[in-house]
Amino acid sequence: MPTLFTHLFDAAEEETKSCSKCKKDLPLAEYSNASGGNYLRSECRFCEKSLGKIRSKLRKENSPPPLDYTCPICQRTSEQIKDSGGKKSGGWCCDHDHVTNKFRGWLCHNCNRALGNMQDDISQLQRAIMYLENNFNRS
Repeated sequence: MPTLFTHLFDAAEEETKSCSKCKKDLPLAEYSNASGGNYLRSECRFCEKSLGKIRSKLRKENSPPPLDYTCPICQRTSEQIKDSGGKKSGGWCCDHDHVTNKFRGWLCHNCNRALGNMQDDISQLQRAIMYLENNFNRS
């Protein structure tokens, strides 16, 4: 039979993860599965739910892009990106500022992920451009 000591020890050994949004270290049970269950989402369930509400509100407030729309970053058309998004969201992402929650525009999933992976940090994006410029050699 477990003692109070072993119970406290087990709780202290519980694996945690830091939420990418609220920055809290939380037990893994506080995170949903992502990508078909292959890994855990980067944000905790509470932040995931909050973000879902914000995205839903922004989608309702902003008309979807027209059929002839092209992504302002990669310049791909609706036809070129039609199968890149999830069934629920379609081909376009409702891009928004994660600090102010203001709508910025519609992006394809790849470009939206790229900005997110760079934390919407302009200097980080500029360094990525410099890196490519300095190391672009396809010959």
